Amino acid sequence: MSNKLEKIEIQNIKGIGNKQFTVDLHPNKPAIFAAPNGFGKSSIACAFESLKSSKLELEEKNFHLKDGSLQPEVKVTFDSTDYVATNTTNSIVTKFDYFVINSPLYAKCTKRNTGRFTAVSSSLESENIELMATIPDKIEFEYAISAMSGKFGVNGKILPNIKSTLILNLEFWYLFSKKVDIRDFTKRITFENPLNLIIQRVNAQNGSSHVVKDFIVTNELSNLSNIVPLKNLADIIKKFVDIEIDTYLIAIEIAWLSQTRTFKKALEYLLYTKEKLFYNDLLNTIDTTRHNICVTEKKKTSSAPKKSLIIEFPSADQMSNGQRDILSFIAQIQKARRDFKKQHCILVIDEVFDYLDDANLVAFQYYVTNLIEEFKEQGRYLYPILLTHLDPSYFNHFCFNKHKLQIRYLASNTSRTPSVFLNMVKHRKHSSIEETVSKYHFHFNPVEANLENEFQTLTLRKAWGKSHNFYLMVKDEVTKYLASQNYDSIAVLLGIRIEIEKLAYDKLPTQPLKDTFIATHKTKSKLEFCEENGITISEIHYLLGLIYNDDLHWHEHRDYETPLISKLENITIKKMIQEIFS
Repeated sequence: MSNKLEKIEIQNIKGIGNKQFTVDLHPNKPAIFAAPNGFGKSSIACAFESLKSSKLELEEKNFHLKDGSLQPEVKVTFDSTDYVATNTTNSIVTKFDYFVINSPLYAKCTKRNTGRFTAVSSSLESENIELMATIPDKIEFEYAISAMSGKFGVNGKILPNIKSTLILNLEFWYLFSKKVDIRDFTKRITFENPLNLIIQRVNAQNGSSHVVKDFIVTNELSNLSNIVPLKNLADIIKKFVDIEIDTYLIAIEIAWLSQTRTFKKALEYLLYTKEKLFYNDLLNTIDTTRHNICVTEKKKTSSAPKKSLIIEFPSADQMSNGQRDILSFIAQIQKARRDFKKQHCILVIDEVFDYLDDANLVAFQYYVTNLIEEFKEQGRYLYPILLTHLDPSYFNHFCFNKHKLQIRYLASNTSRTPSVFLNMVKHRKHSSIEETVSKYHFHFNPVEANLENEFQTLTLRKAWGKSHNFYLMVKDEVTKYLASQNYDSIAVLLGIRIEIEKLAYDKLPTQPLKDTFIATHKTKSKLEFCEENGITISEIHYLLGLIYNDDLHWHEHRDYETPLISKLENITIKKMIQEIFS
């Protein structure tokens, strides 16, 4: 089994009518799904967020075209097997746990009727984060040392009283909940019978507690350690109790306690208490606001039977985007960590980090990496999917040092013809053309260079050899692009660069200035040279550096086209390019 998440298919959910994404995700490595705004990334998040235990349940506003008659469907292909959720079934839940993290920000409108007219005001609010839907009842363990001693027998005096120590130790009970199966303490052959025989022999001894314990150490300790469930529990207790004999005696008490009527509910409440303290400590550590944000026990509605555990945020204008985003993200990723139970888990993060500053972006990666490491240690499989409209290559501090990113550009068109102009990039470092191509083909130069023979030798198109002829060809690809026809993305990049440089060159008033311009390396430096000499350069020419500054140096296995096309398909960028060529 490769544990590969191969495809995600979505039908009739929000902005997606029917799309299949071949993603081929390997487990325990972060994946980035990048696509322009308006493509439908949030529809993917909505699809997973709408998965209930028995079916796919969409809110009315989330049906495609807001048409409830269009049947929604989510399909996940995993190791060549399809798991499907519809409005009546959900087989995805049989294989995966899933969790969606998104921004808590929402718009709120308030109407005030003043009698003669209605005033409407709007504001941005941060939605509360529900960490636990129902807080468990406060139940205590039915522990009494007198009852334990009586159950043990005449030498019950040797049992330690743990009422004010281990019984209240939250860390112990957390480990207990993770590592102990209390059903083992009800099995006669492997637990009850051998333990009862040991207790009978211990109760046959006379003397003080010290004398009886010495007898156990000398004669019964190895027998106790042979009872596997008891030894496993004693090994946990050793983290909190130093004396070995006491770890086994306390293990006997805990084993008996686990069979009492209220044990499970009391354990549930202690684990809740630990989790609440954890969240408060976490928020206290990362909260840089002045509001002392903490978890709160609160009813969802006044008629709700029980309280929920939530994080309440102040109004959006009372804290920065970065503060809200990182607090929200960390709280939600801890909730995901708590909710994930299955062997395979999908974590979808919907653009929550687009507005984080560099420091918070590093913190974001830290928590994702920790969760990945935790899954790896447990032999489990996590598929963290980060949705964004930003090109990951432009994140200065987006690195995931140890984990190789799996970047998927959702808007890529597999039916597109690969760029033929990319062949020039592949051969540009050849000694026969390197200097000339960089100077005359990849940048504007009023002097025409002729490399027809060299290009033929390298199996490049002969017609590209004459640089001014090459300019016309790349400009023709720009024309196709602006007309929404099939185009060569690498040619469009070069066409934009050459056009911007030509426009700047033509504005220079003297030949010496023009000569210096041609000799200057890099498009941005050429534009800055013009500005320094009194020439006004449109801001758009700088902004399009997002396109023309792409590194066109050959690296094997690099995807040159997909991220470039993703940017070229942006409506605003296309409008800016249109202005350059109008």
